Amino acid sequence: VMAFSEVTEELRKYEAKVAEKGGTAPRRLRPGLTREDVQRIAAGYDVTLTEDALAVWMWHDGEGTLPYCPGYRGKAESTPGIFAGAGFPPLSVAFQLAERMCALWEWGEGDGGYPTHHMNKNDVKDFNGGTSAMCLWDVPLVVYDGDLPQTVIDCHDPDAKDSLVLSCDYGYVNPSSRTVLDFVRQEIGRLEDGTYTVNENGILL
Repeated sequence: VMAFSEVTEELRKYEAKVAEKGGTAPRRLRPGLTREDVQRIAAGYDVTLTEDALAVWMWHDGEGTLPYCPGYRGKAESTPGIFAGAGFPPLSVAFQLAERMCALWEWGEGDGGYPTHHMNKNDVKDFNGGTSAMCLWDVPLVVYDGDLPQTVIDCHDPDAKDSLVLSCDYGYVNPSSRTVLDFVRQEIGRLEDGTYTVNENGILL
């Protein structure tokens, strides 16, 4: 499948560029999963991953810095990963994070609940399978603060030739026309044009 091989190739190119610039994150990447393992994990959530999403977790099963679903941590404790300033979770963790974001938590009266979700009728839009609220098929690719989805892959249509990458904000996803391939190529571009830099500690910023 073209999408699968193209995404795999670009991810490998991106990883090599991070290493070439002195980044230490590639050393923390976990081995990739088999196709069977990916779909077995996804099936536990009644989701079938698209070819693009398969390519991501068969490339690497996230980073060793996110081996489980962590509780919320302050920004100061976040571990920068292979994607600038953010973490790349193993697939099993990605689904735990998606599940938590779908739990429709709400702000309580003065208790400072976190995060907030209010599913109102006007939130339903004609993308992401018909909703702007995050769903289990929105598999977190990049997380910030250790556990909040920042970028998710929309897998609501497992037959989609190119699955979309949606930016996520406190459990709501934003419309997008960016594919997984677009996302990886954009990350490579940011490394090449100096938007992303690697500091003296090997951290990608």
